[in-house]
Amino acid sequence: MEQQRIPLCLQNHCISPIKILYAHSRGRKSCAAFDTCFLSNFSHLPMPNIHISTGEKGGVGKSMLNRTHIQFLLDHHIDFRAVETDRSNPDTYRLYKDDVDFILSVFSESDRFEDSANNIFNSGLEKLTCINTPAQIYPALTQWFANNQILEIAQDAGVTFWFWFVTDGGYDSLNLLKKTLEFFENGVRYVVVRNEGRTDDFAAMDSDKQLQRLMKKYEASVITLPKLLGSVWRNRMDAESLTFEAALSHPECGLIDRQRIRRFLTTSYEAFLASGAFSDVIQPK
Repeated sequence: MEQQRIPLCLQNHCISPIKILYAHSRGRKSCAAFDTCFLSNFSHLPMPNIHISTGEKGGVGKSMLNRTHIQFLLDHHIDFRAVETDRSNPDTYRLYKDDVDFILSVFSESDRFEDSANNIFNSGLEKLTCINTPAQIYPALTQWFANNQILEIAQDAGVTFWFWFVTDGGYDSLNLLKKTLEFFENGVRYVVVRNEGRTDDFAAMDSDKQLQRLMKKYEASVITLPKLLGSVWRNRMDAESLTFEAALSHPECGLIDRQRIRRFLTTSYEAFLASGAFSDVIQPK
C-alpha cells in the first residue's frame, strides 16, 4: 500500500498548528489534504478542553477561581497547562510557576501582538489548558476569536472552550455576562460562577429575565464559589504568594484556618464536578 504523502504545510514543524487549522478552515489549497492526512497522522493526540476564567469586570474573583482550578487539577493528578494573560498583576503565575507547567500569553487589540495568544490554542491541542485573564479583556478576546475564526478551528480540531464567567451579581457584571453570551452564543460552553467571596446577594441576577433566557438558551451551568473564611490568612496568602497547599502546611496556620481552607476547597471541588466541565477527565463520585 502506497504511503500517504504528508503535505508540505504539515512537514514544516515551524508552522503553528493554529495557522494550519486556520488555513484548513479557509479552504486553502496548501491544506487540501488536511482531513485525510492531518487527522490520520495526529488523531492519537488528545484533544482536551480550554478553560478560561473570565468575568471582564475587575475585582469579581477571576484569579481566585483560577487558583482554585489549578489546585483542583493538581489534587486530582490531571495533566494540564496553566496560562497567565494578566500582565499587570500575574498573581496566578507568581503563585504556581514552580509547581505547574506554565506559559505566559497576552490578548491584545494591537497588531503587534496579533499572534501572541495563539500559543493558548496550540496548548489546547496538547493538553487541558487553564487560563487566567485580566479585567477588561472582552474587546481583545473577542477580536482574537473573530479574526482567527477560533470557533471554526476549534470545531475542526475537536477542542471545546469553557468560559467560567465569575460574577458578583452587580449591574455591570451581569451586562457583561449578557454581552458574552450574545457574542459567543453556543460556540463555547459556559459556567456562570456566583462568587460568594464578594457577595451573597444574587437577586438581580435571578430576576433578570433577559439574562435567564440567554443562560437557558445556551445551556449555561451555574455554580457557587464559596467564601474563604478567615481574612487574616486569606490576605496573608496573597501577601506572601502562598498556594493553598503552602498555606495548609505553614507552621503558623492554625487548625481552624486549615479547616477553613480545606472546607473551601472541598466545596469548590464539588461545584466544579457538578458543572460537568471536567467530566472528560474526572468522574464525580
